[in-house]
Amino acid sequence: MGSESGLAPQVFTNARIVTASEVIEGRLCVEGTRIAAIERGGSALPSAIDCHGDFLLPGFVDVHTDHLEKHAMPRAGVFWPPVSAVLAHDAIIAAAGITTVFNSLCLGAMGKPHRKILLPGMVEGVRTARAAGLLRVDHLLHLRCDLGDPDLEAGLAAHIDDPTLRFLTILDDSAERNGPDRYRKLLRDRGPIGDEDLERRLQASLANDPPLCAQRRRWLVERARDRGVTIASHDDLRSAHIDEAVELGMTISEFPITQEAASAAHAAGLTIIAGAPNIVNGGSHFGNVSVADLAMRDMVAILCSDYVPASLVHAVFMLADRPGGPSLPRAVAMISAAPARIFGLEDRGVLAPGFRADMVRLARIDAVPVVKGVWREGRRVA
Repeated sequence: MGSESGLAPQVFTNARIVTASEVIEGRLCVEGTRIAAIERGGSALPSAIDCHGDFLLPGFVDVHTDHLEKHAMPRAGVFWPPVSAVLAHDAIIAAAGITTVFNSLCLGAMGKPHRKILLPGMVEGVRTARAAGLLRVDHLLHLRCDLGDPDLEAGLAAHIDDPTLRFLTILDDSAERNGPDRYRKLLRDRGPIGDEDLERRLQASLANDPPLCAQRRRWLVERARDRGVTIASHDDLRSAHIDEAVELGMTISEFPITQEAASAAHAAGLTIIAGAPNIVNGGSHFGNVSVADLAMRDMVAILCSDYVPASLVHAVFMLADRPGGPSLPRAVAMISAAPARIFGLEDRGVLAPGFRADMVRLARIDAVPVVKGVWREGRRVA
């Protein structure tokens, strides 16, 4: 008998079901869009889906990925049709096991002028694809707000009332915050720049940016508070940056890049969000603190894919495989239960009766996790 959703009941049997506290060898029953039961042992129903010992995990909740931008501009100067870019991004996100994604889009240029051109199209592309029923996964909006952008206030005004906006991150690339050496490196990484121009921009930033950035930071926090949107400090280097975030009422440190900042954030009770590629790569390509080391010390609450969607599941199993590392349920929670809870998505992130049937089936081949099927609200999407 079908349900109001139009979906027939489904039973997944012979699975290793990763719940919030343990791995259960048994069966999972779905009624409509929700999980109805999890039980030990197999099922004799002819219609049951035999998982052949594969894992069943909750669908992943990815709160920071830059991946959409790669499809919106596949090469320098090439601007792809927005809906087409969104659908390509959506398919890859789903195939990686992500059933809820926060598209992390830059509000401001951050040294890359094309971003101002891309933002409206990417937002509208998601909106159009959603209205047409074309999306495989849930897409939410995460705006990364560039304090150095002169059009920041007008840009935020265009998006602050978007009902999918759940997350704001404050980006401050000023020389005062980053220090002269890191500031020079940031500018060089964005493209060719002469030594004289580099030093001129360094001195201008040191002279002009501190009061402006402080003013815009407080304004952003107030706007986020008025709208009820979660806001985070980003790329914290020093304990003083954490003190500032706490004083402003922020509860998240996203990508602390030094041990000093991470320790201060953890001591202050801030939620730390870190990038899964850092774990898979064996460290940061930019010389930042090791996320694996932080996670082994139970300092990281949430892992995000940052720029590689497939990194989430790889990082989770790498952590769980480490001697003395987190259990598999605890590691999986970093990409499912924890982000869902912290961002108010209380209907997902856990395999348990009553929760959304957002699920990932995967096997391990030569220790590599391989996604074999993905369901969102009971419907297979990959």
